[in-house]
Formats: sequence, C-alpha cells, structure tokens
Amino acid sequence: MERLLSLAASVALLYSAPQAAAQSSQVEAEWALFNQILMIGIAVGIVVFGLLFYAIIRYREKPNTPGAE
Repeated sequence: MERLLSLAASVALLYSAPQAAAQSSQVEAEWALFNQILMIGIAVGIVVFGLLFYAIIRYREKPNTPGAE
C-alpha cells in the first residue's frame, strides 16, 4: 500500500510540473533563420564541390601532352 501511495505521489508531482516544451515566437523565428541559412550553406557547398571536381577532371594533366613527364 505504501508503494502504491508513493507511486501516486510521484505521478501527481510529474503532472503538476509546468510543461517546458513550448517555444516562444522569438525562438521559433531564430530556428527558422538558422535552418534557412543552413540550407543555403549546404546548397553553396554542393555547388562549390561540384565545380572543384569538374575543374580537377577537366584540367588535369594528360600523359600525352608535350612537356609531361
């Protein structure tokens, strides 16, 4: 019986605690801005790495060119 009473007190304490899951509109706006900047950064990174690999393949030294060792 004592165990059941202790369990009931614990459950009551958990339900009486304030819920902190809600975010303010300011925090929501900051996360939206962060996600937008993150997506732009990922897109720019993909373009830069794509151009880098294109340049590496396009302008690599060919073994049959004069002056190549």
